[in-house]
Amino acid sequence: MDGFDLLLKAAGAVLVAGGGAAALILGPLRYLADKWLTSKFNQRLEQFKHVQQVEMENLRFKIDSMFDRTTKLHQREFDVVPAAWALLVECKNQVTSLIAAFQQYPDLDRMTDPQLDEFLEGSFLAKWQRDELKAAAKKVDYYIDAVFYHRYDQARAACREAHVYVLKNGIFMPREMKEKFDRISDLAWKALVEHQINHSDKPMPRLEEARDALNKEGEPLMNSLEEAIQSGLRDGHID
Repeated sequence: MDGFDLLLKAAGAVLVAGGGAAALILGPLRYLADKWLTSKFNQRLEQFKHVQQVEMENLRFKIDSMFDRTTKLHQREFDVVPAAWALLVECKNQVTSLIAAFQQYPDLDRMTDPQLDEFLEGSFLAKWQRDELKAAAKKVDYYIDAVFYHRYDQARAACREAHVYVLKNGIFMPREMKEKFDRISDLAWKALVEHQINHSDKPMPRLEEARDALNKEGEPLMNSLEEAIQSGLRDGHID
């Protein structure tokens, strides 16, 4: 039996007694009843506030967690995309430079021995290659071949690095953007392989399909990709 039941019993007893005693006792009983009701109301209110506070804290935690994940995702995106762009630019530039129709080489066959020694000393050639070049009847042809494979290896390494980076980190890119990265990388790689075949096998006529595809599609795709990246960096979200 709680306090309110006791108050009701007391009030009933007073009413049965009647008379002046009832009037004297009902006043304090009414006060006690009001006080009890107020206490119960405040207790329930505090319980309600506590429940609401717990729910608010849980909701705040969920929102903070979602915001933290989103922030980390965007930060990763902003780290990955510029890095992938830099690698792609290096890949395409090296391939474009290598497959260009016009190439210049020094006329090593007309150099004096001191001139040739000085030139070779500052070149990328290993010592054994320098010795072979000096002994070659056509020094320019030897040098052209050595330069080609040196630059080919550099271009191949650059394109492989760009491709592998996107392969590992493309999950942080918007789908359409990743497709452009992949397409440009594919165009550059095919043009590089085609050029190597032209150099080593010397087919007639020379293969030009991959080179033409890179020249035709590569630059517009690069421009479109660059614009999308710049816009995303300015707006704070890469689409």
